[in-house]
Amino acid sequence: MKTTKKNIYIVHGYQASPNDHWFPWLSKRLNDAGHISKRVVLAESEQPNFEYWQKFLSLQMPRLDENTIIVAHSLGCLTTLHYLSTYFEVHKSKIKAGIFVAGFMSPLKAIPELNDFIQKAKLNRLVLVKGMPLSVCLLSSNDPYVPPPLTLQLSNLIQAQNIEVKNAGHFMAQDGYIKFEQLWETLQPLLA
Repeated sequence: MKTTKKNIYIVHGYQASPNDHWFPWLSKRLNDAGHISKRVVLAESEQPNFEYWQKFLSLQMPRLDENTIIVAHSLGCLTTLHYLSTYFEVHKSKIKAGIFVAGFMSPLKAIPELNDFIQKAKLNRLVLVKGMPLSVCLLSSNDPYVPPPLTLQLSNLIQAQNIEVKNAGHFMAQDGYIKFEQLWETLQPLLA
């Protein structure tokens, strides 16, 4: 049986770029497996602007369908979910799945400078669950920025499956995450 090519968008977070952490590794694995991966660029990630980031998503992810999978990290999760809330409402479409790594929707004690950005995001639970029937949240037991309860709060809202990774920090290169095998394993059944 021939598998349909999937379009996978990889969305980075705060103070990151598409070339950081495990994003290039994942992109290469997906392309090598015959899928199409695109690492989304969110400009000025040192000082994220909510409206700009939404515009960047709409320019780089203009058409989403049942062969679309979105993988987002950290602040990229909230940014993407706000975008999807609006997108699904307008287009009445669905995507295959969303995978959210170290996601959150509440202000972070460790990074108070993001509070304004976080408060602008509006997540429509019903629209998100309908448009993204499959979602997974990966959380780290010792994340210094996003405490596990904050990821659980997000996963509860979007009805996601949770996968806890022990001592993964914030899933960044400095935490040893230039590859991310658990994420690849999570993606496997969705790519079939």
